[in-house]
Amino acid sequence: MTLTAHTVRDALTGLPAHAGAAATGAGAGAGQRATVSRDRTAPTVRPLTERWETVRALVRALHERTAAPAPAPPRDAAVFTPDGELPTLDGPLRDLLSAATARVTRLPDHRGTRLHLLDLRGDPRAHPAQPAGALLVVARAVQHVRRTGRRITLLAPSSGNTATALREAVLRAQRCGLAHPDQIRVVALVPACSRHKVADSPLARHPQLRRRNPLVVYHGSEPAAVHELAAAYCRERAHSLRTATGTDLWHVSDPVDHRAADALRAFVEHDALGAADVRGRLHAQAVATGSGLLGHRLGSTLVEPQDAPGAAAPRYLLVQHLRTPDLVLHLLTGSFSREGVPPYVHDRARGVHRQPIDGLDPHFPHTAHHPQEVLDPTFFTRAPGTAREVSTLVRTHGGDGIVVSRYECLARYPSVRAMLRPAGVELPADPARLGEWSLVMAMTGVLNAIDRGLVTEPEVVVHGTGSYGMDERAPVPPASARYADSVDELHAVLTRALAPLGRRS
Repeated sequence: MTLTAHTVRDALTGLPAHAGAAATGAGAGAGQRATVSRDRTAPTVRPLTERWETVRALVRALHERTAAPAPAPPRDAAVFTPDGELPTLDGPLRDLLSAATARVTRLPDHRGTRLHLLDLRGDPRAHPAQPAGALLVVARAVQHVRRTGRRITLLAPSSGNTATALREAVLRAQRCGLAHPDQIRVVALVPACSRHKVADSPLARHPQLRRRNPLVVYHGSEPAAVHELAAAYCRERAHSLRTATGTDLWHVSDPVDHRAADALRAFVEHDALGAADVRGRLHAQAVATGSGLLGHRLGSTLVEPQDAPGAAAPRYLLVQHLRTPDLVLHLLTGSFSREGVPPYVHDRARGVHRQPIDGLDPHFPHTAHHPQEVLDPTFFTRAPGTAREVSTLVRTHGGDGIVVSRYECLARYPSVRAMLRPAGVELPADPARLGEWSLVMAMTGVLNAIDRGLVTEPEVVVHGTGSYGMDERAPVPPASARYADSVDELHAVLTRALAPLGRRS
């Protein structure tokens, strides 16, 4: 089911449509709004703890609207998901949620366009990409354990970043005293091309935690098939696993928690920048499914009434790479067909591919190392199920899509690095040491779009969802990972992970 602003607002009983700082007890005093400054860095905020009751209402409403219309048959463990209730906020939960931070920073202008960074990267020591959604998943798991007394295991297919975020969130919940290591576990399933993106941690280094929370590497030819493998496992083996181990298996695939977390972006933006003027404000992000921007749109309808005088709905710029430009293709052509990608001619002298000079498409790289290059394996999703919703959003309210290449990102890298440094983002001097390209992709896409006339709005907010250097964190060592390319192999891993300690399966 499509998640819309009306879906949520109908169920947000007790919350006003304009749920800003005064509605949640955050920010300025009751009934007052903090002074907005467009020229200074807004303070770092912790949106989950500051607006926890709003978050609880959002998750509850979204869960109720997306839940199955009738209870699943008892044997159908494949569709298990905890209910939409989150715990009440206490000290340990506050400690868990405080890892999710956000701040808005003014960046240097570009060709007269005001630029801001919405920094969502979270704890700089852990560097999980946008941890808020993962923290909500774990908070729901905590509530499930408290309510039912049953253990729960998160089965999380991922391109790498979500795996890191969930592993960090589970570990943090244990350290905060919210769950025993036997009560909440996470089994992360990632393609081999993304294994290096999963950060090392005590979950990999401690033998018992490593056994309980395995990192599972998939070697199939199509990285996105990790989602199909996880779904097939739930259909075929989840019930028998539940019966044998007494553990509920949650296939973490629904958008509820991440959509609710992403909705808070709009609250952070509004507190820092105020309402956009009538000429509009563009939001840009490197995207795989566009779910983060859909969440922002949902939040914007709650934080700022759309019928307010002079109110302008947010507009969106989708930034993707050449390997999987599916959202941009769908926006521009209504199809995922690569026939929408312009032709490229190989320049043998320079070892690059170029668009013909007489027919440059501004939405695609003018120069690339290869027409189907992988800039970052984070973005592996083909034909995302969100495409229709994302395209409708952009076509209705404004915005565009642009695809960037490694060649373009490298050409912009010195400038992007200099622009981000005052915002507290220190990119490696050598781009070869950059482990996460999301933010550089987004910045390159924005600068290219401005230069090519695709951006007409006076103000752009770049959503910074991930950036770290390879020297800032180590990946999980290969010897600490497990491997599974089939349902049977994955079942062997899960059976061992859930077996009582001291017993080998």
